[in-house]
This record gives sequence, C-alpha cells and structure tokens, in this order.
Amino acid sequence: MKTEMTKLSRMYRLTFFVTFSMMLSACNQSLTMEAETDVPTPLVSKLPLNMAIYYDEQFRNYIYEENSEDRQNWAIKSGASLVELFDSVLPSMFENVSHIDNISTDLDTGVDGILAPEVSEMQFALPRETKSDLYEVWIKYSVKLLDTEGELIADWPITGYGKSSTEFLKSRDKGLQAAINSAFRDAGAKFALNFARVPPIRQWLADKPSVCASSFAEIC
Repeated sequence: MKTEMTKLSRMYRLTFFVTFSMMLSACNQSLTMEAETDVPTPLVSKLPLNMAIYYDEQFRNYIYEENSEDRQNWAIKSGASLVELFDSVLPSMFENVSHIDNISTDLDTGVDGILAPEVSEMQFALPRETKSDLYEVWIKYSVKLLDTEGELIADWPITGYGKSSTEFLKSRDKGLQAAINSAFRDAGAKFALNFARVPPIRQWLADKPSVCASSFAEIC
C-alpha cells in the first residue's frame, strides 16, 4: 500500500513538474512589446515640393502578431514607431510636408503629390533559430506615390534590415528592440536616398517646373 502511494506521489510530482515546465516555457516564448525607433535626420537635399502624407488606420495601429509553436502569443506594436519614422525622414526630403486624413479629401492646390506608406511584411529571426548570436529583423514597406486626384504614380517596395548581437544584448526583448530600430533606420535611409532614382517617380519629378528650376534640374 505504501509503495503504491509512494508511486502515485511521485507520479503526481512528475506531472506537476512537467505541467509547470510547459507553462514556464510558454511564458518565456510569449512576447508583448512596443517597438521604438530613433531615426537620424538624413543628410539629403530637399526637393522643392509640397508633399502630403497619408497614414491609414492599419498603418498607424500596425501590430505584428504570431501564435505558433515557437512564438506563442507574440504581439509587437509598431504603428507609432512607423509614423515616427516617416515623420522624421520626410521633412528632410521635401520643402513642405503636411498630413491628410483621407486621400479623397479636397487638397490644397499647392500640394504636389501624396505619399501613402503601408507595411507589407515583418520577419524575425532569433539566435536559437539561426544558430548564431544575432537577432535579425526584416520589414518590408510599400510606399505609394499618388497625384492630387488620387491616381497611382508609383508603388515602391522598400525592405529594411536590422540586426543586433547577443554579445551586448542578453535579453531577447532588448535584442529584438535594437534589431527593429536598426531595420527602421535602414528603411528610412533607403527611402530618403533612393526616392528620386525610382523610374516612375523620376519621370513624375521631371514634369515638375519647380524641380527643373532647382538643383535637381538633371532629372529633367
């Protein structure tokens, strides 16, 4: 009788230990965080244009969500940082930048074009997944350029990549945060440096008298 009770006691302890370990593992895998960004002002010449920027609700409130075996209950809120990224970069690129609430809104006649960014995809790689000491992040945007009638001029895909090392950042959250910030910086730099090089955008710029009479005259 005692032997059977001892066996049952051991079995209950083992069951409790296994259950507790599974719960602890799930807690360790879950992730809820708000992305942060610190994007430096790009050193580029300003185009002599008045641009409007439109952030739709999905962009403003973007959340990366995943609930898989390896990433249980992941929720990375990125909307505020995405808006901050473009609000930091655009004023260095254009003479004037204004915000609009709706693309169909009647625009001031002084506006030359509308930019409407969207998030196409975010991807993450953890050190244990890549067998390396790096946290890696990829973020892919689709930045639409529209004319003042809302007609599409260009739909430009931009991918930002960022990484951070476990050598300096032992915490998973801090490692991901640093990699996300690096990816945002990369995307912002690519947007600022390559905007006027995208063929349909360059063609659109060539039709702007203000551009042709400026230091960007070679575009025309």
